[in-house]
Amino acid sequence: MAIQTLPILKQGDSGEAIRFLEQLLSSLYWGFKGNPGMGLVQTLVTFDGNYDSQTTKAVREFQENYNITFPPPAPNIQVDGQVGEETWRALGDAIFRATY
Repeated sequence: MAIQTLPILKQGDSGEAIRFLEQLLSSLYWGFKGNPGMGLVQTLVTFDGNYDSQTTKAVREFQENYNITFPPPAPNIQVDGQVGEETWRALGDAIFRATY
């Protein structure tokens, strides 16, 4: 069985993977206690499946705030506005921490 990885996402991309990313970012916007804009993301993204400047801004916010909120041994992720392997991992970690 082949190992599958999540796609690398960046501004200009579109499709279902972007909608999934938007859902994750929206979940993190609502924060750990349901306080809007108090989570790891301060920009509420539109669910349109387009990786636009708004999505890029939200991803950068997540990357910056993740690094501040979860120091090592959590991974220190690159703040580049793109979603690659380490940002996918950090998104999963943040969602887990926010829900448990």
